Amino acid sequence: MALVTANRFNTLRQQIDNVLGNGSGDTGYGQTLITQSVQVGDLINATNINNAYADLRKCYKHQTGGDPASNIIQAVQQGDLIKENDGVNYTGWDQYEALATLVSTNRLTVDTDQQDLNATPFSRSAWNGTITLIVNVNFSSADARRHYFNAGGFIRISSNTTDTSSKGTDWNNIMGGNLQFGAHTTTHSGNGTVNGAAIGNYELDGTVQRLLTNENAGAGTYSENDYFVDVQSTSATQIRFTMTYRDQETGNPDENVGNLNVSLTTATAITDVIGTAPGVVRGSGDNF
Repeated sequence: MALVTANRFNTLRQQIDNVLGNGSGDTGYGQTLITQSVQVGDLINATNINNAYADLRKCYKHQTGGDPASNIIQAVQQGDLIKENDGVNYTGWDQYEALATLVSTNRLTVDTDQQDLNATPFSRSAWNGTITLIVNVNFSSADARRHYFNAGGFIRISSNTTDTSSKGTDWNNIMGGNLQFGAHTTTHSGNGTVNGAAIGNYELDGTVQRLLTNENAGAGTYSENDYFVDVQSTSATQIRFTMTYRDQETGNPDENVGNLNVSLTTATAITDVIGTAPGVVRGSGDNF
């Protein structure tokens, strides 16, 4: 039988709280735990342990998409004697502590089925020269911003044109793909250089930082065309993205691009971890 002391139980509870609760920095999903601390001398019963199981299950399902398998951890029954290590019923204290460590390690991981994607579109008609689009992503508080990214939230930016001319096709090659901005990283599935591969929410410092450069990226007479994406944390509750499209075609005539469509997508936690989607609005000072 394991001696589950108040200190040992509360240590487990704190591990769970760091992941599921408010946390600090890049820990914490902003949820309310049902696991409660205990006092020295309290009898730790099945309810205490099963509350810990329920909170651990939420973390694990958010990260993997499913409940822990029966050979990882199980809830206990009233009257069970808790072992230090139980490789048969998987209700041992070692199993609970191991799962708490696992969900802590994987705290920034999320299963795609545990997210709700919401795209905000922006569009304009024929264009030429240099145009910029500024989009602000607003959070209700600094903690809401942390919780959003800690729970696997991201900002995804994509641009395209339905112009099927040679120029439109070339621009789709320049700005195609998805730029995805997360807690600590930025990725891009299209052409260009991700300057901010190691830049995410927690690497923002208040200055304008370039995430993506695709310069002199076109072909032939379109070779001087450029596409850039910049990011800036303008406050504790706002992140600003600026997309720049610079058409510097040298050909004659210099035809317009038929249109420009931009989509900014947010990913908010759902199901067991319930997140709050940020607001997405067009900023001021652009010429989109």
